[in-house]
Amino acid sequence: MDIRHANHTDLSALNALEQQLFTGDKISPRQMRRFLKSAHAAMFVAESDSQLAGYALLLFHQGTQLSRLYSIAVNPDFRGRGIAQQLMEQCERAALDQGACTLRLEVRDDNRAALKLYEKMGYKRLKILMHYYDDQCDGIRMQKRLDPHEPRLEIPVPLYVQTTPFTCGAACLLMSFARFEPDTELSRTHELQLWREATTIYMTSGHGGCSGHGLALAAARRGFEVELWSRSSTVPFIDGVRDPNKKSVIELVHQDFCQQLTAHSNVTVTDLPPTQAEFEHWLEQGASVLLMISTYRFTGNKEPHWILLSGMSEHFFFIHDPHVDDQADVVAAAYIPVGKAVLTQIIGYGKQKQTSCVVIRKKKALERAD
Repeated sequence: MDIRHANHTDLSALNALEQQLFTGDKISPRQMRRFLKSAHAAMFVAESDSQLAGYALLLFHQGTQLSRLYSIAVNPDFRGRGIAQQLMEQCERAALDQGACTLRLEVRDDNRAALKLYEKMGYKRLKILMHYYDDQCDGIRMQKRLDPHEPRLEIPVPLYVQTTPFTCGAACLLMSFARFEPDTELSRTHELQLWREATTIYMTSGHGGCSGHGLALAAARRGFEVELWSRSSTVPFIDGVRDPNKKSVIELVHQDFCQQLTAHSNVTVTDLPPTQAEFEHWLEQGASVLLMISTYRFTGNKEPHWILLSGMSEHFFFIHDPHVDDQADVVAAAYIPVGKAVLTQIIGYGKQKQTSCVVIRKKKALERAD
């Protein structure tokens, strides 16, 4: 069995198979031709003795980590030979090659064979889609986080999950401290203490988040060597606040952070966004790298969020994400692959594309007096 990219010579056989297998929700000949030409799609065919045994169509969501299995079909004459699994494995490899580390699909809830295969391959159910198909059959949306099978560098850092919606920065700071000092207390008390030190008080609603300046200052106070890479034309987070009194408080706290940072000899401040090469260099050195990102490309919500870089490979960075929706997802929040090109696109937040990165290195050894 040969699995290869589809081309225009396969079009007639693909259309014939589509007409043979599906009564509804069919890909039209015009759509099939468009998918074959699209730069945001990849179609693979399984071929045996020049006969089409099956196909799989994969779509890429531009600028995100997400890929989608749009359609998969196997010729009835070739069923029972593991062709669907081979096509799925090829789609997973193609998704990773595109920098997408999540593959999503929809399947009929009465297609037991397909459900069994997807679950066997590690796909998890996300939600029921009521009356999703043309015949009103329900669908099931499933998803799998793909793991790049390539040599990698992993930073040995524990995962700490934030206990409030607003303490992601403090949680990342705790992980960084524990990276260099394993006896660090990973507790909610310590998390909230760090948040109180690093927050700028107000956000659009609710409690305020931590700024890069506040996090850098909290690390510097504890003797760590710190680099702050921050670029913004305004005070961090102030654009999302309308109340002039709240704005004045945020600005006052931020200016105080800046003045305090200048008093620390172990802090370097750079008014530039970091590059991919700098991320790689810091990880090779064993530094802890905290990044403020926009969650839009991950969740569709435009919110600032702190993550911790925890490794890299040829095509991916890996992150520890302190936010999880369910305790069952805790294990999956460590060493999450993010395409290197994607990471450089998500570190700008807000209309001003604010960037903030805190690099922490272990404390300098104290010199002994003679």
